[in-house]
Parts: sequence; structure tokens; C-alpha cells
Amino acid sequence: MNRTCLRALAAGFALAAALSTGTGPATAAVDKDGILDPGEFGLYCLQNQGGAVFDMYTADANFRDNYFKGTLACARHTTDDYTESYLNRDTATWSVYTEAYRGGYAGWLPGGYRGNASTLFRNTITSAYLEP
Repeated sequence: MNRTCLRALAAGFALAAALSTGTGPATAAVDKDGILDPGEFGLYCLQNQGGAVFDMYTADANFRDNYFKGTLACARHTTDDYTESYLNRDTATWSVYTEAYRGGYAGWLPGGYRGNASTLFRNTITSAYLEP
């Protein structure tokens, strides 16, 4: 079983435990809630990790139906082709693509890495995946 499947399974167990006890783990990452938690990969609408964030705990093959969350710049704007910087708060490498479903150009961002998107990737990122 690959790491992505294990993470999804663990998240399901954590959710079931939280529902049965009425409380959740204090540090559990919540996918796409607008808060970049440890263990997540975040895309920002502005350079230097500015504006609203699109945070991911699991892969997303097509950003078309996703939006930046929060009250900062870019909130409620689609994440598809609207990313200028990133921060990987995961220990694993994430890959990003300029087209949906691993299409177009690809880039890899190792755990802990932050930066501004290059000219090739600025406002063109459309999908992201957790690498095994």
C-alpha cells in the first residue's frame, strides 16, 4: 500500500475516532480548510507566501473546482492557474503540474521547501501530487 493510501486510511481512522469521542486530535491537518498545518502542502495566490492559501494533505488532480479560503487577498478565487508561491510543510516531496492529471510541465518541491513560482509555473499550476 503506498503512502497516499496509508494517509487516506489514517485520516479516515482519525475522523472516526474524533466522531466517536466528540473531540479531534489537536494537530490534525484538515485538507483544503485555508490553514496550512504541519504535514500539508500549500499554494499561495501571491508571491512570498502572501494572500490566501490552498492547503492540501492529499493529492488533487484538477484544481478547477477548488478555491483559496480565508479573508485575505484572493480568497474565494479559483486555485486553477492562480498560484504565485508555495510552502511544503510536509516531510515528503510534492509534485506540481501545469495541466490537470499530471499534464504539462512538472516540478518537484521537497519537504520543507518554500519559494516563489518560476515564470514557467507562475499562475499555471493546475494539479499537485504527494510523491511516494
